[in-house]
Amino acid sequence: MLAATVVAVIVPTAAWAHDGTSEALTLTVDQGRAVGTGLVEFAELGLEDTNGDGLIDATELSEQEATVAATLVETLRDNVTLAVNGEELSIIGAGLSFRNTDSSTDSELEASEYVGVAFASSEFEGDLNELTVSWSFTSPSNAILFSDADSAILGHLSDDGVVSFALGTWATATSFLMQGIDHIQFGPDHLLFLIVLALGVVGVKKGRAVWWPAVKLVTAFTLGHAISLCLAYFGLVNIPAGVVEPLIALSIVAAAVLALRRKAAEYRWWIAGVVGLVHGLGFASSLSSLGLVTSDHVIALITFNLGIDIAQTVVVLIVLAVALLLMRWVPKRFEILRIIVCVAIGIMGLFWTITRVLPL
Repeated sequence: MLAATVVAVIVPTAAWAHDGTSEALTLTVDQGRAVGTGLVEFAELGLEDTNGDGLIDATELSEQEATVAATLVETLRDNVTLAVNGEELSIIGAGLSFRNTDSSTDSELEASEYVGVAFASSEFEGDLNELTVSWSFTSPSNAILFSDADSAILGHLSDDGVVSFALGTWATATSFLMQGIDHIQFGPDHLLFLIVLALGVVGVKKGRAVWWPAVKLVTAFTLGHAISLCLAYFGLVNIPAGVVEPLIALSIVAAAVLALRRKAAEYRWWIAGVVGLVHGLGFASSLSSLGLVTSDHVIALITFNLGIDIAQTVVVLIVLAVALLLMRWVPKRFEILRIIVCVAIGIMGLFWTITRVLPL
C-alpha cells in the first residue's frame, strides 16, 4: 500500500523536472521600456485552428499572422496592464512567434495550443522601483520572471492575475531563497534521493545514533551540489542535461540498493559529495534556465543554494523523525515498511533512468 502510494504520487510527474520556469512570462527593462515575452492560448489572440486538430502549427500561424497583427497591440492592451512606480504604461508594440517545443535542436516545430507573444511598453522616466503586472491571458504558467541590470526576481500571478515586484538586492535574495526551496519541493528526483539516503542510515543505525551519520552525508551532499552548481552557473563546467539527468536518476537507484542491502555504512561521505556534484548540475540547469545576467547573480546563487539546503535538511529531519517514531510504535513492522519504500523509490529511479536514456 505504501509503495503504491509513493508510485502513484510520483509517476505523473514529468521525468525532466528541473526547468520550472521555461514557460514563465519574462519581463526586462530596455532603454526605459518594459519588454515582455510569454505564451498565450492561440484563440485568445484571434488565431484559428484551420485543420481541425485543436492546435496551431507554424504554417497556420504564418497564414494568419498579418491579419492578427493589425489588432494584436489592442488585444494585448485589453489583457495586459503594466505599471511602473504606480504609473500605468501603454503597450505600443507587439509581435508573434511560434512556440518551439525543443529550442535546443533543429527538429521540426510541432503544433501547440500556445503561441509566443512579445510586447514593448511606452517609455518611463526615472528609476524603476516597483513594477505591477496584470495578465488575464490563458498561459501554461503563472510564473513571471522580471530582471534588469541590478535585480532578478521570480514571482507568481495571484488568483486575479496580478503580481507586484519591489526591486532591490533584498527582493532578489528572498525570491531565489524561495525558488531554491520550491525546487526541492517540486523536484521529485532530488526529494526521493534524500528520502532513501535517510532510510539507508536508519537501516544500520538505531535511536539517536542515526543523527550524526545523516548529518555527515547530507552535509557532504550539500557541499557537492553547491560546488557544481556554481561551476556550471559561471560556465566553468558544461555537461548536457541529457547526460546529467539519467545520472541523477541512476543515483537514486544506487542509493536504494545500498539501503536495501543495509550497506549505508559503505555510503561514505565522499561518495555523497560526488553524488552531490551530479545533482548540482541538475540544480544549475534550473537556475540557468532563468536567463539571469544581473549584478546580483552572486546573491541569487547564494540564496538559491541556501533555499535548497534548508528544504533538504527539513526533508531529512522529517524522514528521520517519522522513522524513529515508527521504530518505537511498530518495531516489528518498521523494517518491512522501510524495505517497501526503498523498493518503490528504487523502481521509480530505474523508470526515470530508462525514460531519460531512451531519447538519447
